[in-house]
Amino acid sequence: MSNQNLFTVSTTDKLGLALSGGGFRAALFHIGVLARLAELDLLRHVQVLSTVSGGSIVGAMYYLKLKQLLEEKRPDGLKPSTKAYIILIQELEKEFLRGVQSNIRVRILLNPFKSAKMFLSDDYSRSDRLSELYQETFYKALWDSNPESTVDWLLDALCLKDSRRVFLKDLKINPPDQQPGFNVREYNKKASFKIPMLSINATTLNSGEHWKFTASSVGVQITPGPSHPSPTLYPQLYFDDLKLTQQQRDKLASLTLSDAVAASACVPAIFTPLAIHDLYPPINGEEIVVELVDGGVFDNQGLTTLNDEKCSHRICSDASGQLQFDRTPSSKEISVLFQANDILMERVRGLETSSLSSAPNTGFWHLRDNFTGTAHFPAFSTPVDSSDETSNGQVYLISAIRTDLDAFSDIEAHSLMYDGYCLADRFLNQSAGIKSPSSQPWGFLNIRAEISQNSAKLTRHLHIAGDRLFKSFRLMGQKGRIVGGILAIIALALIWWGLTAVFRANQEIFRIIVMSPKTASGLLVFGLVAWFLLRRLPKRIRLLRKMADTVRKIRTGKVMGAIYIFAIVTSIGSAVAYFHLKVINPMFLRLGKLP
Repeated sequence: MSNQNLFTVSTTDKLGLALSGGGFRAALFHIGVLARLAELDLLRHVQVLSTVSGGSIVGAMYYLKLKQLLEEKRPDGLKPSTKAYIILIQELEKEFLRGVQSNIRVRILLNPFKSAKMFLSDDYSRSDRLSELYQETFYKALWDSNPESTVDWLLDALCLKDSRRVFLKDLKINPPDQQPGFNVREYNKKASFKIPMLSINATTLNSGEHWKFTASSVGVQITPGPSHPSPTLYPQLYFDDLKLTQQQRDKLASLTLSDAVAASACVPAIFTPLAIHDLYPPINGEEIVVELVDGGVFDNQGLTTLNDEKCSHRICSDASGQLQFDRTPSSKEISVLFQANDILMERVRGLETSSLSSAPNTGFWHLRDNFTGTAHFPAFSTPVDSSDETSNGQVYLISAIRTDLDAFSDIEAHSLMYDGYCLADRFLNQSAGIKSPSSQPWGFLNIRAEISQNSAKLTRHLHIAGDRLFKSFRLMGQKGRIVGGILAIIALALIWWGLTAVFRANQEIFRIIVMSPKTASGLLVFGLVAWFLLRRLPKRIRLLRKMADTVRKIRTGKVMGAIYIFAIVTSIGSAVAYFHLKVINPMFLRLGKLP
């Protein structure tokens, strides 16, 4: 690259890198940022890696790869060097996208035993299931090179074995020339390849405080100032603190990397808070249970950690959502709730980032920013705040891509990575576009042909990328509507068959769920139930909770009826998930595949 790097870091400077929240949208965007940082030889200087939500998912995977590199334990024998960081991110680009395209959101329902456990158990939620899937999809291969035996797989599938085995206490990076327990801060003052402190950020639902998971401690870090006028009930606990009780040490030893990531990405109202017991002594005989939710509730950019660690140089990759202007906002309760939450998040984001634009030694950018196109690196089309769905407003559409945990097509993923790569260059190099071709074979550079030669198709795909459902059918046009209609009829038939089977198994339990199944035909009942469930989200949640409480209290004589219900409901969910993963997911990926 011919551009001069204006963001410079010396050995004595302390560089912090913050990867914001925003689901897989943010994670994929950050990969492009990491790629450009590796090329600019900045990654090796990072001493603090602060991650939130989607940034935590990819940041944890990067950290495990970095641990292998700095400890010189890679299978290929690769040693730390500027080129090694580039190789590391090239691997991350391919491996992370492969995991994303396996569709974690749908896989939550794939195992009927896990689904039943989520429904019945108070100690196993969707967040716990996500933790397992993060471990299985992104982290396990980097930590445990031994293949899982058939017995281990079966025990895990039947909920008889916990597969989350990357423990926080084992995450410290120990270079081969250092003894365990060495002072990392002193080591970093002279080292050419810094050891970053990984901080996975969450929020305590109990007190609204900033919770950190690190390789040394977990808890709320107290920073003197107006934000902490009084002591917290959840102070940091250090793994090597000899004053801890045996119960506390055992609990700390059981916390895993995937638990931390699941807590950091636990979106309120969508996922159940991740609960941690036995960390703090009871107060007045009452147990303290820490309930953790998404770190974005407190700070979605991850800047608080960089400030706490007094970083002299800061880089913030922000792929979080921005408030969408709506000329005629809906007055429905759920729409008002979501819009009000967006307004609040925009206010918090503004407070966190207000000082960055004028601060020295700072690089900060957001998805809604744009870069100047060149012959080798074409730019996405503007404007940045709207789109006409034909060939304009690609920057806006990228910023509006869903923040979800489902599969992302090559077009979606490579657009996000390419955007992060070019924006990192613009704000770190202060450049007017990259004018020379890249010397690295980044896969996401394939999107350049779509930008230059097939802009209308790219815009259409990006417009649909904001949807959470039925993306494949919309991409197929008229054919998709026909196929979707056929599948809907099949789904109605299967659901009615399942409801009828449950009714025949136990009529009394069935009446709890569907009020009068004998008075209407199958399609009418299904239509009324679907309308009722989808009409208002809060009522739906209350109904599901009531159903769960009712089933849990069933008398002994009706246990078999409950078993029938769970068997049929979880089997249907598993069958739908399997069909989606084998048919719909591959179809969507084919429609968004790049040449």
